[in-house]
Amino acid sequence: MMSEPTTDQQLPGANGAHPSQVISKDSAYRASSEATELIRTDAGDITATTVTLDRSGAEAITAERVSLERSGAKSISTKSANLDRSGVLNLQSDHVVLQGSSATIVNAKEARIVKSKILFFRSDSTTIEGKVTTLIHVGQACENIKPVLDGQGALRFGAGLGIVLLIGGRLLRMLTGGR
Repeated sequence: MMSEPTTDQQLPGANGAHPSQVISKDSAYRASSEATELIRTDAGDITATTVTLDRSGAEAITAERVSLERSGAKSISTKSANLDRSGVLNLQSDHVVLQGSSATIVNAKEARIVKSKILFFRSDSTTIEGKVTTLIHVGQACENIKPVLDGQGALRFGAGLGIVLLIGGRLLRMLTGGR
């Protein structure tokens, strides 16, 4: 995991390892900066400008840029997220790239999804490569995204479930002699 330090004091990781100082350079257009690195370990809550996890885990990540490779996190709040063969429970970001990853909830302005699985997915603009599996998708869908329930399907499912519960409840009361 790489993240820019937010304080002068560096705390040990969950396994007691002290992070090493490294020079981080995100792209050709950004200046290099000093960063903290943890690899193959677990972290708690992380707040930084840039966070990179490699075969690691974190509880909550708040950063401008987040990159996960074969890693996992409970929640991520960021401007830009890139997940490669990783998982997250709750992801809120302006720009998201998921490659072979899985997520429970994704809320994004712009998303690029490649062969990933998402339970609840909302995006203003989505680019899909390969097959993407999702339970509920809110936003513009293309032919590669196969939601189990779209808006109309969710409405029909809810109405059908309501009728079944109403009739089943009445039958149960009749059988048990209750009113």
